[in-house]
Amino acid sequence: MKSLSTRSFIAGSVICMAFAALNGAAMAESLGYQCRAAVRAEMKGPDCRMAIPPNPTSHCNIPSNAEVEVMDNKINECVRRGGPGRQAKIRS
Repeated sequence: MKSLSTRSFIAGSVICMAFAALNGAAMAESLGYQCRAAVRAEMKGPDCRMAIPPNPTSHCNIPSNAEVEVMDNKINECVRRGGPGRQAKIRS
Protein backbone atom coordinates (compact mmCIF):
# COMPACT_ATOMS: atom_id res chain seq x y z
CA MET A 1 0.00 0.00 0.00
CA LYS A 2 1.35 3.42 -0.98
CA SER A 3 1.87 6.04 1.68
CA LEU A 4 -0.16 9.21 1.82
CA SER A 5 2.86 11.37 0.93
CA THR A 6 3.46 9.32 -2.26
CA ARG A 7 -0.18 9.72 -3.29
CA SER A 8 -0.04 13.44 -2.58
CA PHE A 9 3.13 13.79 -4.63
CA ILE A 10 1.60 11.93 -7.58
CA ALA A 11 -1.63 13.93 -7.38
CA GLY A 12 0.31 17.18 -7.12
CA SER A 13 2.43 16.27 -10.14
CA VAL A 14 -0.64 15.46 -12.22
CA ILE A 15 -2.29 18.77 -11.28
CA CYS A 16 0.90 20.69 -12.07
CA MET A 17 1.19 19.02 -15.49
CA ALA A 18 -2.46 19.82 -16.24
CA PHE A 19 -1.91 23.51 -15.46
CA ALA A 20 1.24 23.57 -17.60
CA ALA A 21 -0.69 22.07 -20.54
CA LEU A 22 -3.51 24.60 -20.14
CA ASN A 23 -1.05 27.47 -19.91
CA GLY A 24 0.70 26.31 -23.08
CA ALA A 25 -2.62 26.19 -24.95
CA ALA A 26 -3.50 29.68 -23.71
CA MET A 27 -0.14 31.04 -24.84
CA ALA A 28 -0.57 29.51 -28.30
CA GLU A 29 -4.03 31.00 -28.59
CA SER A 30 -2.69 34.35 -27.46
CA LEU A 31 0.04 34.25 -30.13
CA GLY A 32 -2.55 33.44 -32.79
CA TYR A 33 -4.75 36.33 -31.64
CA GLN A 34 -1.77 38.71 -31.60
CA CYS A 35 -0.86 37.71 -35.14
CA ARG A 36 -4.48 37.95 -36.31
CA ALA A 37 -4.72 41.49 -34.89
CA ALA A 38 -1.40 42.53 -36.46
CA VAL A 39 -2.35 41.17 -39.89
CA ARG A 40 -5.80 42.77 -39.76
CA ALA A 41 -4.14 46.12 -38.92
CA GLU A 42 -1.71 45.65 -41.81
CA MET A 43 -4.54 44.94 -44.24
CA LYS A 44 -7.23 47.34 -42.98
CA GLY A 45 -5.36 50.06 -41.11
CA PRO A 46 -4.14 50.70 -37.56
CA ASP A 47 -7.62 51.31 -36.16
CA CYS A 48 -8.43 47.67 -37.01
CA ARG A 49 -5.79 46.13 -34.68
CA MET A 50 -8.15 43.52 -33.22
CA ALA A 51 -8.43 39.76 -33.52
CA ILE A 52 -12.18 39.80 -34.17
CA PRO A 53 -14.15 42.83 -35.42
CA PRO A 54 -16.90 44.07 -33.09
CA ASN A 55 -19.76 43.42 -35.51
CA PRO A 56 -20.46 41.95 -38.97
CA THR A 57 -20.76 45.38 -40.63
CA SER A 58 -17.45 46.72 -39.30
CA HIS A 59 -15.04 48.15 -41.86
CA CYS A 60 -12.40 45.90 -40.25
CA ASN A 61 -13.98 42.72 -41.66
CA ILE A 62 -12.14 40.85 -44.39
CA PRO A 63 -14.89 40.51 -47.03
CA SER A 64 -13.68 38.35 -49.90
CA ASN A 65 -12.47 34.76 -49.96
CA ALA A 66 -9.24 35.83 -51.67
CA GLU A 67 -8.49 38.30 -48.87
CA VAL A 68 -9.35 35.68 -46.24
CA GLU A 69 -6.84 33.29 -47.82
CA VAL A 70 -4.14 35.98 -47.89
CA MET A 71 -4.91 36.87 -44.27
CA ASP A 72 -4.73 33.21 -43.18
CA ASN A 73 -1.36 32.79 -44.90
CA LYS A 74 0.03 35.93 -43.26
CA ILE A 75 -1.25 34.79 -39.84
CA ASN A 76 0.43 31.40 -40.28
CA GLU A 77 3.71 33.08 -41.27
CA CYS A 78 3.49 35.36 -38.23
CA VAL A 79 2.91 32.44 -35.85
CA ARG A 80 5.84 30.52 -37.38
CA ARG A 81 8.09 33.56 -36.84
CA GLY A 82 7.11 33.67 -33.19
CA GLY A 83 4.71 36.59 -33.23
CA PRO A 84 4.20 40.06 -34.62
CA GLY A 85 7.29 42.21 -34.90
CA ARG A 86 9.64 39.28 -35.41
CA GLN A 87 11.63 39.06 -38.62
CA ALA A 88 11.44 36.07 -40.92
CA LYS A 89 14.25 33.59 -40.41
CA ILE A 90 16.81 33.68 -43.22
CA ARG A 91 17.62 30.23 -44.55
CA SER A 92 21.22 29.52 -45.50
